[in-house]
This record gives sequence, C-alpha cells and structure tokens, in this order.
Amino acid sequence: MAVSIRGRQIWSIRMRGRNDSGEENVPLDLSRDPADNLREILQNVAKPQGVSNMRKLGHLNNFIKLLCNFGHSEEKLGFTYEEIIICLRLALLNEAKEVRAAGLRALRYLIRDTSILQKVLQFRVDYLIARCIDIQQSNEVERTQALRLVRKVRSKRSTQQNQRLD
Repeated sequence: MAVSIRGRQIWSIRMRGRNDSGEENVPLDLSRDPADNLREILQNVAKPQGVSNMRKLGHLNNFIKLLCNFGHSEEKLGFTYEEIIICLRLALLNEAKEVRAAGLRALRYLIRDTSILQKVLQFRVDYLIARCIDIQQSNEVERTQALRLVRKVRSKRSTQQNQRLD
C-alpha cells in the first residue's frame, strides 16, 4: 500500500513480496527432526481434500527449504526417494497451476544426481512434466518451472552419458 508524503509515494505499510501470491504462511521449525518435518509436508501435499491449494504451496516451498538446510540424505529425511517422488507427483496433478509449478520446482531441487533422476523417470513423471508444458492456459510460471526441470534432466543425462564414455 502506497502512502503519499509531501507529494511522493513511499511503500511503508505493506511491501509487496513473495507471499502476495496468496500462499499461506506455513511455519517450518528447522529445530525439529527433518523426518518429522518431511512427514508433515508430504502428508499435506498428498491429501486429496482438507488442505487448501495455497497451504500445499506453502508446504512445497518448505520442502525445498528442508532440502537446502538438511541435504538429500534418505537417512536424515526418513523417507526413500521413491516415497518422496510419489507424493510430489501428486502435486503435478493438482488443479491449481501454482501448486503444479511448486511441485515441479520441488522435483528440480530433489534431483541431485542420475540415480534420483532414474527414480523420477521410473515413476513416469516425464509425462506429467510434458502435460504441464502442454496445458493451453495462462500458466507461464508453471511452464517456466517445467522447462527448468527439463533443463536439469538434460544436464544430468548428459553428465551420465559423458561418464559412460570415459
């Protein structure tokens, strides 16, 4: 909200930020066990009803924060990559483009090496990525995230092919 002082507008009361998308502020307690945090995140992302899309968006963003703070170790996270991918895959089927975009972003952050990429492809997530690109709606954010994920997949695949040649 702009406030005018002596003919000049300043942004003092409420600055526009990332949360203006309507995303619910879902707190993430990094002092808790990462497995407990991830359990809560995946449960809320996978619930078909009872959790708003904006709350799912907040949980997906928390998933990325969790990965950045604790790493990608299955032991630390308390879940296998397969279990995580199955839950994240559900976000790509959501009716809200913001949730689908956040799901694509979460998958992109999850893919750290070719073994995780192979598990993502094993669950046929590539078809869901193509679906996100193909939808004929105004979904630039979703398409951007899908294309970033495709770029990450291509880079991991080319790294894998180069290692085979060595």
